[in-house]
Amino acid sequence: MNILVTGGAGLVGSECCRLFASQGHSVISVDNYMRGKIFGNEGNTQAVIEGVLKDFSQIKHLEADIRDTEKMTRLIAEADVIIHAASQPSHPRSIEIPMEDFSINAYGTLNLLEITRQHNPKAVFIFCSSNKVYGDKPNELPIIEKDTRYDFRDIDAIDETMSIDYCMHTPFGISKVAGDLYTQEYARLYGLKTGAFRMGCITGGAAQAVELHNWEPFFVRKNLTGELLRIYGYKGKQVRDVIHARDLALLFKKFAEAPRPGEVYNIGGGRKNSISLLEAIKLIEGITGKRMKYEFAPEREADHKVYISDISKARAHYDWDIKIGLQEIFEEIVAALNDGQVMNE
Repeated sequence: MNILVTGGAGLVGSECCRLFASQGHSVISVDNYMRGKIFGNEGNTQAVIEGVLKDFSQIKHLEADIRDTEKMTRLIAEADVIIHAASQPSHPRSIEIPMEDFSINAYGTLNLLEITRQHNPKAVFIFCSSNKVYGDKPNELPIIEKDTRYDFRDIDAIDETMSIDYCMHTPFGISKVAGDLYTQEYARLYGLKTGAFRMGCITGGAAQAVELHNWEPFFVRKNLTGELLRIYGYKGKQVRDVIHARDLALLFKKFAEAPRPGEVYNIGGGRKNSISLLEAIKLIEGITGKRMKYEFAPEREADHKVYISDISKARAHYDWDIKIGLQEIFEEIVAALNDGQVMNE
Protein backbone atom coordinates (compact mmCIF):
# COMPACT_ATOMS: atom_id res chain seq x y z
CA MET A 1 0.00 0.00 0.00
CA ASN A 2 0.98 3.62 -0.51
CA ILE A 3 0.62 5.41 2.84
CA LEU A 4 0.45 9.19 3.21
CA VAL A 5 0.98 10.48 6.76
CA THR A 6 0.28 14.12 7.58
CA GLY A 7 2.06 15.39 10.67
CA GLY A 8 4.64 12.69 10.04
CA ALA A 9 7.23 14.34 12.27
CA GLY A 10 4.88 14.28 15.27
CA LEU A 11 4.37 11.56 17.83
CA VAL A 12 1.48 9.70 16.19
CA GLY A 13 2.61 10.37 12.64
CA SER A 14 6.15 9.15 13.24
CA GLU A 15 4.93 5.92 14.85
CA CYS A 16 2.67 5.33 11.85
CA CYS A 17 5.61 5.92 9.50
CA ARG A 18 7.70 3.39 11.44
CA LEU A 19 5.00 0.73 11.54
CA PHE A 20 3.97 0.83 7.89
CA ALA A 21 7.55 1.15 6.61
CA SER A 22 8.65 -1.80 8.77
CA GLN A 23 6.03 -3.94 7.04
CA GLY A 24 7.17 -3.05 3.54
CA HIS A 25 4.66 -0.37 2.61
CA SER A 26 5.57 2.77 0.68
CA VAL A 27 5.35 5.74 3.05
CA ILE A 28 5.30 9.47 2.35
CA SER A 29 5.40 11.77 5.37
CA VAL A 30 4.55 15.47 5.31
CA ASP A 31 4.97 18.05 8.05
CA ASN A 32 5.33 21.82 8.22
CA TYR A 33 6.95 21.78 11.68
CA MET A 34 4.21 24.05 13.01
CA ARG A 35 4.62 22.68 16.53
CA GLY A 36 8.02 24.28 16.80
CA LYS A 37 6.46 27.60 15.80
CA ILE A 38 3.55 27.24 18.21
CA PHE A 39 5.42 25.90 21.25
CA GLY A 40 8.94 27.15 20.59
CA ASN A 41 12.04 25.00 20.42
CA GLU A 42 10.75 22.54 23.02
CA GLY A 43 7.99 21.55 20.58
CA ASN A 44 10.21 21.14 17.53
CA THR A 45 9.69 17.72 15.95
CA GLN A 46 12.37 17.76 13.26
CA ALA A 47 14.67 15.55 15.35
CA VAL A 48 11.89 12.96 15.62
CA ILE A 49 11.46 12.49 11.88
CA GLU A 50 15.22 12.60 11.34
CA GLY A 51 15.50 9.61 13.68
CA VAL A 52 12.80 7.77 11.74
CA LEU A 53 14.52 8.45 8.42
CA LYS A 54 17.80 7.07 9.76
CA ASP A 55 16.04 3.80 10.55
CA PHE A 56 13.94 3.69 7.37
CA SER A 57 15.64 5.31 4.42
CA GLN A 58 12.81 4.25 2.11
CA ILE A 59 10.39 6.73 3.77
CA LYS A 60 10.00 9.91 1.75
CA HIS A 61 9.57 13.01 3.90
CA LEU A 62 8.45 16.39 2.59
CA GLU A 63 7.97 19.76 4.24
CA ALA A 64 4.40 20.67 3.34
CA ASP A 65 1.29 22.30 4.80
CA ILE A 66 -2.05 20.48 4.72
CA ARG A 67 -3.65 23.75 3.64
CA ASP A 68 -1.55 23.80 0.46
CA THR A 69 -4.18 22.38 -1.90
CA GLU A 70 -1.95 22.06 -4.95
CA LYS A 71 0.81 20.15 -3.17
CA MET A 72 -1.54 17.95 -1.16
CA THR A 73 -3.55 17.06 -4.28
CA ARG A 74 -0.47 15.54 -5.92
CA LEU A 75 0.26 13.48 -2.80
CA ILE A 76 -3.28 12.32 -2.06
CA ALA A 77 -3.88 11.25 -5.66
CA GLU A 78 -1.28 8.47 -5.25
CA ALA A 79 -2.23 7.27 -1.76
CA ASP A 80 -4.08 4.13 -0.79
CA VAL A 81 -4.31 5.25 2.84
CA ILE A 82 -4.23 8.78 4.28
CA ILE A 83 -3.45 9.04 8.00
CA HIS A 84 -4.26 12.61 8.99
CA ALA A 85 -2.30 13.27 12.17
CA ALA A 86 -1.35 16.91 11.50
CA SER A 87 -2.92 19.37 13.93
CA GLN A 88 -2.60 22.23 16.36
CA PRO A 89 -2.69 19.86 19.34
CA SER A 90 -3.12 22.01 22.46
CA HIS A 91 -6.46 23.06 23.89
CA PRO A 92 -4.93 25.67 26.26
CA ARG A 93 -2.89 27.15 23.39
CA SER A 94 -5.97 27.30 21.16
CA ILE A 95 -7.47 29.91 23.48
CA GLU A 96 -4.63 32.24 22.51
CA ILE A 97 -4.64 31.44 18.76
CA PRO A 98 -8.24 30.55 17.82
CA MET A 99 -7.95 31.56 14.16
CA GLU A 100 -4.78 29.57 13.57
CA ASP A 101 -6.28 26.64 15.46
CA PHE A 102 -9.36 26.68 13.20
CA SER A 103 -7.29 27.07 10.05
CA ILE A 104 -5.17 24.01 10.83
CA ASN A 105 -7.65 21.67 12.51
CA ALA A 106 -10.96 22.46 10.80
CA TYR A 107 -10.09 23.96 7.42
CA GLY A 108 -7.00 21.77 7.01
CA THR A 109 -9.03 18.61 7.58
CA LEU A 110 -11.82 19.68 5.25
CA ASN A 111 -9.24 20.55 2.59
CA LEU A 112 -7.80 17.02 2.72
CA LEU A 113 -11.24 15.39 2.67
CA GLU A 114 -12.34 17.41 -0.34
CA ILE A 115 -9.12 16.63 -2.22
CA THR A 116 -9.69 12.94 -1.46
CA ARG A 117 -13.29 13.13 -2.68
CA GLN A 118 -12.31 14.81 -5.92
CA HIS A 119 -9.08 12.99 -6.75
CA ASN A 120 -8.92 9.65 -4.90
CA PRO A 121 -12.30 8.59 -3.46
CA LYS A 122 -11.20 4.96 -3.05
CA ALA A 123 -8.51 5.85 -0.49
CA VAL A 124 -8.94 5.11 3.22
CA PHE A 125 -8.96 8.31 5.29
CA ILE A 126 -8.06 8.10 8.99
CA PHE A 127 -8.62 11.25 11.07
CA CYS A 128 -6.93 11.81 14.42
CA SER A 129 -9.77 13.38 16.38
CA SER A 130 -9.72 14.06 20.13
CA ASN A 131 -11.65 13.33 23.28
CA LYS A 132 -11.91 17.12 23.56
CA VAL A 133 -14.84 16.91 21.14
CA TYR A 134 -16.85 16.13 24.28
CA GLY A 135 -15.79 19.42 25.86
CA ASP A 136 -16.26 19.40 29.60
CA LYS A 137 -19.40 17.26 29.34
CA PRO A 138 -17.64 14.37 31.15
CA ASN A 139 -17.48 16.63 34.25
CA GLU A 140 -21.28 16.45 34.46
CA LEU A 141 -21.14 12.73 35.21
CA PRO A 142 -21.41 11.68 38.88
CA ILE A 143 -17.87 11.52 40.24
CA ILE A 144 -16.49 10.18 43.51
CA GLU A 145 -13.26 11.15 45.27
CA LYS A 146 -10.77 8.50 46.34
CA ASP A 147 -7.43 8.79 48.11
CA THR A 148 -5.33 9.42 44.99
CA ARG A 149 -7.88 9.93 42.21
CA TYR A 150 -11.35 10.94 41.17
CA ASP A 151 -13.42 8.30 39.42
CA PHE A 152 -16.80 7.79 37.81
CA ARG A 153 -19.52 6.70 40.19
CA ASP A 154 -21.89 4.94 37.79
CA ILE A 155 -19.92 4.01 34.67
CA ASP A 156 -16.58 2.40 33.90
CA ALA A 157 -15.58 4.56 30.92
CA ILE A 158 -16.89 6.98 28.29
CA ASP A 159 -18.19 5.58 25.02
CA GLU A 160 -18.94 7.22 21.67
CA THR A 161 -22.56 8.09 22.54
CA MET A 162 -21.63 10.95 24.89
CA SER A 163 -23.11 14.28 23.81
CA ILE A 164 -20.85 16.95 22.35
CA ASP A 165 -23.42 19.76 22.90
CA TYR A 166 -24.14 22.32 25.63
CA CYS A 167 -20.70 22.43 27.22
CA MET A 168 -17.40 24.31 27.02
CA HIS A 169 -14.85 23.04 24.51
CA THR A 170 -12.14 25.68 23.97
CA PRO A 171 -11.41 26.51 20.31
CA PHE A 172 -9.35 23.31 20.00
CA GLY A 173 -12.32 21.15 20.95
CA ILE A 174 -14.55 23.00 18.50
CA SER A 175 -12.08 22.74 15.62
CA LYS A 176 -11.72 19.03 16.32
CA VAL A 177 -15.52 18.63 16.41
CA ALA A 178 -15.64 20.25 12.97
CA GLY A 179 -12.97 17.92 11.56
CA ASP A 180 -14.60 14.92 13.23
CA LEU A 181 -18.06 15.64 11.83
CA TYR A 182 -16.73 16.45 8.37
CA THR A 183 -14.89 13.11 8.42
CA GLN A 184 -18.12 11.29 9.26
CA GLU A 185 -20.13 13.29 6.74
CA TYR A 186 -17.77 12.56 3.86
CA ALA A 187 -18.44 8.86 4.46
CA ARG A 188 -22.21 9.19 4.75
CA LEU A 189 -22.75 11.76 2.00
CA TYR A 190 -19.96 10.99 -0.46
CA GLY A 191 -19.10 7.38 0.33
CA LEU A 192 -15.48 7.91 1.41
CA LYS A 193 -13.79 5.25 3.55
CA THR A 194 -13.26 7.49 6.56
CA GLY A 195 -12.80 6.82 10.26
CA ALA A 196 -12.52 9.27 13.17
CA PHE A 197 -10.49 8.29 16.23
CA ARG A 198 -11.24 10.35 19.34
CA MET A 199 -7.89 10.02 21.04
CA GLY A 200 -7.05 10.37 24.69
CA CYS A 201 -3.54 10.86 26.05
CA ILE A 202 -1.22 9.55 23.34
CA THR A 203 2.42 9.35 24.38
CA GLY A 204 5.71 7.49 24.03
CA GLY A 205 9.44 8.06 23.89
CA ALA A 206 9.10 10.30 20.82
CA ALA A 207 6.69 12.70 22.58
CA GLN A 208 7.94 16.25 23.11
CA ALA A 209 8.02 17.46 26.72
CA VAL A 210 5.76 20.49 26.30
CA GLU A 211 3.64 21.81 29.17
CA LEU A 212 0.64 22.66 26.96
CA HIS A 213 0.75 19.27 25.26
CA ASN A 214 2.18 15.83 26.14
CA TRP A 215 1.94 16.05 29.91
CA GLU A 216 3.63 12.68 30.54
CA PRO A 217 7.12 13.59 29.23
CA PHE A 218 6.74 17.07 30.68
CA PHE A 219 6.22 15.57 34.13
CA VAL A 220 9.22 13.30 33.62
CA ARG A 221 11.42 16.19 32.52
CA LYS A 222 10.48 18.23 35.58
CA ASN A 223 11.35 15.27 37.78
CA LEU A 224 14.70 14.66 36.11
CA THR A 225 15.74 18.33 36.21
CA GLY A 226 14.41 18.96 39.71
CA GLU A 227 12.34 21.89 38.47
CA LEU A 228 9.03 22.82 40.06
CA LEU A 229 5.99 21.23 38.38
CA ARG A 230 2.69 23.08 38.31
CA ILE A 231 -0.49 20.97 38.49
CA TYR A 232 -3.64 22.68 37.27
CA GLY A 233 -6.64 22.03 39.48
CA TYR A 234 -8.45 19.07 41.05
CA LYS A 235 -5.72 18.46 43.70
CA GLY A 236 -3.82 16.35 41.18
CA LYS A 237 -6.51 13.69 41.36
CA GLN A 238 -7.70 14.21 37.76
CA VAL A 239 -7.53 10.97 35.79
CA ARG A 240 -6.39 10.32 32.23
CA ASP A 241 -6.06 7.11 30.24
CA VAL A 242 -2.70 6.79 28.53
CA ILE A 243 -1.96 4.92 25.32
CA HIS A 244 1.38 4.46 23.57
CA ALA A 245 1.40 5.79 20.00
CA ARG A 246 2.58 2.38 18.80
CA ASP A 247 -0.65 0.75 20.00
CA LEU A 248 -2.62 3.45 18.21
CA ALA A 249 -0.67 2.91 14.98
CA LEU A 250 -1.50 -0.80 15.12
CA LEU A 251 -5.19 0.04 15.29
CA PHE A 252 -4.86 2.40 12.34
CA LYS A 253 -3.29 -0.43 10.34
CA LYS A 254 -6.22 -2.70 11.11
CA PHE A 255 -8.67 0.00 10.05
CA ALA A 256 -6.70 0.65 6.85
CA GLU A 257 -6.93 -3.04 5.96
CA ALA A 258 -10.66 -3.32 6.71
CA PRO A 259 -12.23 0.14 6.89
CA ARG A 260 -15.66 0.76 8.36
CA PRO A 261 -16.71 4.01 6.63
CA GLY A 262 -18.04 6.75 8.89
CA GLU A 263 -17.20 5.00 12.15
CA VAL A 264 -16.06 6.83 15.27
CA TYR A 265 -13.89 5.30 17.98
CA ASN A 266 -12.93 6.48 21.45
CA ILE A 267 -9.29 5.53 21.77
CA GLY A 268 -7.09 5.80 24.85
CA GLY A 269 -5.55 3.53 27.41
CA GLY A 270 -8.90 2.48 28.83
CA ARG A 271 -9.44 1.53 32.46
CA LYS A 272 -6.26 -0.60 32.44
CA ASN A 273 -4.01 2.37 31.59
CA SER A 274 -5.88 5.01 33.59
CA ILE A 275 -3.84 7.06 36.03
CA SER A 276 -4.22 10.25 38.07
CA LEU A 277 -1.56 12.93 38.07
CA LEU A 278 -0.68 12.10 41.69
CA GLU A 279 -0.36 8.42 40.77
CA ALA A 280 1.79 9.36 37.76
CA ILE A 281 4.12 11.33 40.00
CA LYS A 282 4.54 8.31 42.29
CA LEU A 283 5.19 6.06 39.29
CA ILE A 284 7.80 8.44 37.87
CA GLU A 285 9.52 8.78 41.25
CA GLY A 286 9.70 5.01 41.48
CA ILE A 287 11.44 4.79 38.10
CA THR A 288 13.89 7.67 38.53
CA GLY A 289 14.48 7.49 42.28
CA LYS A 290 13.98 11.27 42.46
CA ARG A 291 11.34 13.22 44.35
CA MET A 292 9.02 15.48 42.38
CA LYS A 293 8.63 19.11 43.41
CA TYR A 294 5.16 20.38 42.60
CA GLU A 295 2.55 23.00 43.43
CA PHE A 296 -1.11 23.48 42.56
CA ALA A 297 -2.64 26.14 40.32
CA PRO A 298 -6.22 26.88 39.17
CA GLU A 299 -7.83 24.37 36.83
CA ARG A 300 -7.76 24.99 33.09
CA GLU A 301 -10.79 25.81 30.96
CA ALA A 302 -12.87 22.78 29.89
CA ASP A 303 -10.40 20.37 31.49
CA HIS A 304 -11.65 16.91 32.35
CA LYS A 305 -11.85 15.87 35.98
CA VAL A 306 -11.92 12.22 34.92
CA TYR A 307 -11.59 10.87 31.41
CA ILE A 308 -11.31 7.17 30.67
CA SER A 309 -11.99 5.93 27.14
CA ASP A 310 -14.32 3.01 26.54
CA ILE A 311 -12.31 1.17 23.89
CA SER A 312 -14.65 -1.83 23.65
CA LYS A 313 -15.96 -0.81 20.22
CA ALA A 314 -12.46 -0.82 18.68
CA ARG A 315 -11.74 -4.12 20.42
CA ALA A 316 -14.88 -5.71 19.01
CA HIS A 317 -14.43 -4.39 15.47
CA TYR A 318 -10.73 -5.11 15.05
CA ASP A 319 -9.54 -7.75 17.53
CA TRP A 320 -7.24 -5.09 18.94
CA ASP A 321 -6.22 -4.18 22.47
CA ILE A 322 -3.67 -2.23 24.49
CA LYS A 323 -0.32 -4.01 24.59
CA ILE A 324 1.94 -1.47 26.29
CA GLY A 325 1.25 -0.79 29.97
CA LEU A 326 1.86 2.29 32.08
CA GLN A 327 5.12 1.08 33.65
CA GLU A 328 6.67 0.37 30.25
CA ILE A 329 5.40 3.65 28.81
CA PHE A 330 6.92 5.79 31.55
CA GLU A 331 10.16 3.80 31.57
CA GLU A 332 10.50 4.48 27.84
CA ILE A 333 9.90 8.21 28.35
CA VAL A 334 12.48 8.35 31.15
CA ALA A 335 15.01 6.54 28.96
CA ALA A 336 14.34 8.88 26.02
CA LEU A 337 14.82 11.99 28.14
CA ASN A 338 17.95 10.60 29.79
CA ASP A 339 19.34 9.99 26.31
CA GLY A 340 19.03 13.70 25.68
CA GLN A 341 16.17 13.66 23.21
CA VAL A 342 14.45 16.53 25.01
CA MET A 343 16.75 17.42 27.89
CA ASN A 344 19.26 19.06 25.59
CA GLU A 345 16.79 21.04 23.49
